[in-house]
Amino acid sequence: MTRNLHYFYPENDLALASDRPRYTAPGNVVRLRIAGATLPMWYGEPGDCFIASGVNAAWYNKINGLFGCSISPYNHRSDDTIALPWGWSKPSRQAYLDINFPASQLPDDARLDYIRQLSHRRTAAHAAALLAERLPFAVAPVPMELKTAEAIRSFVEAHPQGVILKLPWSSSGRGLVAVDSSMIDRQMPMLEGMLNRQGSVMAEPRYNKTADFAMLFAIGEGGKCTFEGYSLFNTERLGSYTGNILAPQAELRATIARTCPEAQLDAVREALIPILEEIAADYRGRLGVDMMTVESADGYCLVPVVEINFRVTMGHLCRIFYDRYVVEGARGTFSVRPASPEEPSGRMDVQMTGSRMSAGVLDLAQPGSDFSFLVELK
Repeated sequence: MTRNLHYFYPENDLALASDRPRYTAPGNVVRLRIAGATLPMWYGEPGDCFIASGVNAAWYNKINGLFGCSISPYNHRSDDTIALPWGWSKPSRQAYLDINFPASQLPDDARLDYIRQLSHRRTAAHAAALLAERLPFAVAPVPMELKTAEAIRSFVEAHPQGVILKLPWSSSGRGLVAVDSSMIDRQMPMLEGMLNRQGSVMAEPRYNKTADFAMLFAIGEGGKCTFEGYSLFNTERLGSYTGNILAPQAELRATIARTCPEAQLDAVREALIPILEEIAADYRGRLGVDMMTVESADGYCLVPVVEINFRVTMGHLCRIFYDRYVVEGARGTFSVRPASPEEPSGRMDVQMTGSRMSAGVLDLAQPGSDFSFLVELK
C-alpha cells in the first residue's frame, strides 16, 4: 500500500520567488515551520507519515489515543512512499533530498518550473478574466500586471480610492503594499525595488471588504478537478492570515451568502471547475482559490479570484480536521499565534464524544513549539 510523506512548508510561496534549491526564510517563518511539523497528523490519510526533526512521544501517544490519527513520523523507508509537501518548490524538494529520499521519486526542474509559473499571480488574473466572460453577472475588475514605474503611477492615478500592489509570488499578506496618489512619490523607490525583484506587480483597486473566504479544490489523475468545500477565514492588515471559522460546511456557505447571493456563489463554483482544469491541466494536488465579498457602488459584491494557492492551505487543514475530528454541529475557531510563557504551546483541554472533539481547546502543535495552532470549540 502506498503512503504519502508530508512536509509542512509554510514558506513555499517565498521559496518560489527565490527559485533556488537552498532558501532561508525569515526567522519567524522558520519557527512557524518547525512548530507546524506535526500538522500533517491532522490532514494526512491513515498510514501516511510526516517529516519532523523531533516529536514529543508522550504528546504524540496521547493525541493518537484520543483521536486515532494513525499518521506517524517518517521511518526513512521510501518504498511505496510518495513525497507530498505543503507546496512544491525547489527548496521543498531539497528538504526531501536532505533526508535521502530518492531523487528519482521527486519532481524534476521542469516540473517545478511549471508549478512556479502556475503560482504566479498572473494565473489568478487569467482565471478571473475567464470567469468574468462566463458569468451572467458583474464581478470585480480583473487585476492588472504592471511592469514599469510609469504603469504603476498611471494605475494609481486612475483609482483615487487607493490600490493594492502585490508581488507575483507572495501570500498571507506578505509582498502587498497599499498605495494612493498622495504616497506614491515617496513609495516609488520601494515599488521599483519590487519590480526589480520579481519583474512586475499585480495591481487592483483597494476594496471595502466584507468577508474573506476560499473555495477549496483538488485536481486528481486525469486532470479532473473536484470541489472540496469552503473556507471562511480572518485576516488583518493587508490580508495577513490569522485564522479560520470552524463550523459545518452548510453554515460556512450561509455565512458567506449574507454578503453575496447564493446563486452567485454556486455559479462561480461551477464555472471555476472547468477553468481550473483548463489553466492547470498538468497540476496534481490540492489548491485554494481565495475570494472576497466587498461593498461596491458599481453593482458587484464579489471578487472571485483574489489569488490561487497551488498547494495545501490552512483552509484544507481546517475542513479536514472538522470533518474527521469534530462533533458535527460544533462551532469554534482555528487560529495561529505565537506561543508565550503565559500561553505555552501544546494545550490539550478537550471534551470528547468518542474520538471527536465537542468542546474545549486543543493546540495542534506539540509542547515546546514557538507557535500554537489553536482549535477552540464552544
